[in-house]
Amino acid sequence: MTMNVIQTVPNLDWLSVWIKAYAFVHTGDNSRAINTICSLEKKSLLRDNVDLLGSLADLYFRAGDNKNSVLKFEQAQMLDPYLIKGMDVYGYLLAREGRLEDVENLGCRLFNISDQHAEPWVVSGCHSFYSKRYSRALYLGAKAIQLNSNSVQALLLKGAALRNMGRVQEAIIHFREAIRLAPCRLDCYEGLIECYLASNSVREAMVMANNVYKTLGANAQTLTLLATVCLEDPVTQEKAKTLLDKALTQRPDYIKAVVKKAELLSREQKYEDGIALLRNALANQSDCVLHRILGDFLVAVNEYQEAMDQYSIALSLDPNDQKSLEGMQKMEKEESPTDATQEEDVDDMEGSGEEGDLEGSDSEAAQWADQEQWFGMQ
Repeated sequence: MTMNVIQTVPNLDWLSVWIKAYAFVHTGDNSRAINTICSLEKKSLLRDNVDLLGSLADLYFRAGDNKNSVLKFEQAQMLDPYLIKGMDVYGYLLAREGRLEDVENLGCRLFNISDQHAEPWVVSGCHSFYSKRYSRALYLGAKAIQLNSNSVQALLLKGAALRNMGRVQEAIIHFREAIRLAPCRLDCYEGLIECYLASNSVREAMVMANNVYKTLGANAQTLTLLATVCLEDPVTQEKAKTLLDKALTQRPDYIKAVVKKAELLSREQKYEDGIALLRNALANQSDCVLHRILGDFLVAVNEYQEAMDQYSIALSLDPNDQKSLEGMQKMEKEESPTDATQEEDVDDMEGSGEEGDLEGSDSEAAQWADQEQWFGMQ
């Protein structure tokens, strides 16, 4: 019926493409939906359309392309400073990247627009969650659900907070409700599977991961999710490796797949292979977790200076990344005995009166001191 009407009304040729795009959205075919909406965005009539940009940002997020998702959300809010729809997902992505100051500013801006929408409360909740204030995140998630019981992002926030507080069974209820509302969103299933794994229910996690794989199709995300569960069981390690290889063949830049493959290589102590994998993944993108894992692998092969550089990059991307900070501090502690030995050597040379060697040693000690001061500032 719609197609018949479109043919009789001028300037509505875009509508058939729009309908086709949202048909793909509702069947969970994210890649074809993205391509169709991108073709619409190029048309002069719909260029810089805020609704289209918001839809495109959400689709990139569902497809696991967080970088492009953030870029589209930024475009949309620049065109419409009063935009609220989709800002809960945007805030979540910023929080995951460690950009907590930006999340706080976004939350304040949204509250100034309206505190009667779920989005401002979810954004503030994401800030609290990634600041490890889980009780506050739980309260803010509950408040968002009061305002909009169909807010998937609010349910995911509250579920994650409950899980991290050890209230796994309550968390499971929230993730199941999120799945009911958004059966095509993989992050809803990821939350539920993480709850099963946290409670050592590997069998339930495996059943759910297999169902997701069959329902949403064999793409990089579902392959990685299934591999994640397989990694929990020593019997299915080889299956996990096969699944991850398939995922990385489809999308070599998919961060979650790279992280899980690196975890597998670490277990097998194949550090050189892991370093090559991580360098390849970091060639066209920069991610805190990847830099940190690369640092860990470099330590394992005694490449300490470059490992320190990788930890520094990771902390520059996310100053709150505790594991990178611990890696750096551990390396500094290991260097300290060397420094002490050098100081003893200098004292010995002072006693022997070898002035030329002493000057060289002072210079070297100063260089080490400068490096320590620089690392301490990171």
